Amino acid sequence: MRTLLLPLLLVACSDYNFKEKVDPAVPGEDTATPLPPGSPEVAVDPLAIDRGTLCGSAPAEPFTVTLSNSGDADLTISALDLVGAGWALDAFTLPIVIYPGDSQAIGLVSEGGGEATLRITTDDADEGLIEVPLRAVVDLPPTVSLLTPTSGEILPGSTATTFTAQISDDLDPVESLVVQWSSDKDGLLGSNSPDASGLASLSWDATTRSSGSHLIGVDLVDSCGQAAHTEAAICQDEGYTADSLDLTTWNFEGTARYDSANNFVELTQALPTQAGTAFQTATAVGADNITIDFSFYVSGGSGADGISLTALDTTRMTGFVGESGGGIGYMGLPGWSIEVDTWYNPESGDPTAEDHLSFHFDGSLYSPSAWAALPEMEDGAWHTMSVSVLAPRVTISIDGVVYIDQDITGTFNFPAYVGFTAATGAATNFHLIDALEVTKYVCTDG
Repeated sequence: MRTLLLPLLLVACSDYNFKEKVDPAVPGEDTATPLPPGSPEVAVDPLAIDRGTLCGSAPAEPFTVTLSNSGDADLTISALDLVGAGWALDAFTLPIVIYPGDSQAIGLVSEGGGEATLRITTDDADEGLIEVPLRAVVDLPPTVSLLTPTSGEILPGSTATTFTAQISDDLDPVESLVVQWSSDKDGLLGSNSPDASGLASLSWDATTRSSGSHLIGVDLVDSCGQAAHTEAAICQDEGYTADSLDLTTWNFEGTARYDSANNFVELTQALPTQAGTAFQTATAVGADNITIDFSFYVSGGSGADGISLTALDTTRMTGFVGESGGGIGYMGLPGWSIEVDTWYNPESGDPTAEDHLSFHFDGSLYSPSAWAALPEMEDGAWHTMSVSVLAPRVTISIDGVVYIDQDITGTFNFPAYVGFTAATGAATNFHLIDALEVTKYVCTDG
C-alpha cells in the first residue's frame, strides 16, 4: 500500500514549487501607484470693474477682486500692480499664498474718475499674468464762455445787440442744456438752448433795458447738477430810434404830423405861412453828452426858410413852438438849436446868402455861436445829418461832410426833449424828417 501513495505526493509537491510566491498584504499600507506633483489653478472675480458715469465729485468707493485657487497645489501671487489713474490698492504683503479651495480678497478703491488695469502675477502655469480693467468716468462741469458782449463794452442806446455764448459738456448733448441769461440790474433776461455747435444767443434790445452799468451773467446746469457760470460787465447808453417810440410820446404842434403812409414826420407842406414842430417826450436826454442822427428833406416848393434840430430845455420850457417864418419855429425856445437855413433873411442876421448851417442857444436867431456855408440843400434829395455834442465840443456833419467841429461856449447841461421845427413864409417847401436816432452817453464822461 505505501508504494502506491508515494508517486502521488511527489506530483503534488512538484506542482507547488512552480508557482510564484505572493506575500500576504500588510494591513494599512497604500499599494496604489503614486500621483505626480499637484498644480494651482487661479480664478478671478470679477474680470472687470466699471463704475460707469459718476455725477459730481464722486467720493472714494471700495471694491473687491477675489482670487480663488481651484487647483490641488498652493497658489502663489507674486505681484499686484496698478497701471493707470484714479484707482488705489489696499495694503498687502507679498507673496500671497492661497491654499487649494481657498480664496483671497484684494481691496481696491476708486478715487474718482479714471481708467486703470490691475495686473496679477501668479504661478498658475496657464494664467501667469491676469489683467483686470478698471474704469470710472466722473461727469465734469459744463463750460461756458461769453463771446459777445465783452467786459468793458459800451452798447449803443438805440439798437438791438446779439449776445452770444459758447457752451460745451463732456457727456450731455449741448442741445439738451438750458442757458439762462441775466443782468444784475434787469434780472432774468431769457432762457434758451444752444444749437448743435454749442452756440447760444440772446437779443438785447437797448430800448427796453435800463441804462448804465450791467453785469451780464450766463448760467447753465447739466444733467448731473454740475453748474457753469460766466459774466461780463458792460454799460448801456440811453437812446432811441423814431421807430422804437410810440406815436403818443410825440408832441406835434401847428402843421406837423406823422405821415404813417411814408413813415416820416412832416413839419410843413409846400404851402405858404406854415409852421410845425415835433418833439418826442418819451424821455429827456442830457443835452451836453449826446449824438443825434437823422435824415431831412427841404424841397418840393418855391424855396422856404428851413428846419431846426432843437434840444428843448425841459426845466425852462413853456411850450413847443417858437416864432415862425424866419424864426423857423425855434426862435425863442430855451435850449440849443441847429438850423439848416435855406432862405436868406439879412434882416434876421443871416451870415451868408447861401444855404447855411448854424448853432444857437435859447433860440437866439440873430446870434449864431457857430456857422458854416452849405451846398444847395433844396435839390429834391434826402440829406443826412449827424450831430455830436460832447460839451463844449460840437461836431456837425451833413452827408458825411463835417461843417462844424469846434468848442462852443454856452449852457449845455440840461435835460432836453429832442425835436424839430420848420416854417414857410411866402415861399414854400416840404420839410420832412426821417430815421431819427438819439444816443445819450451815460457810460462815458462828457
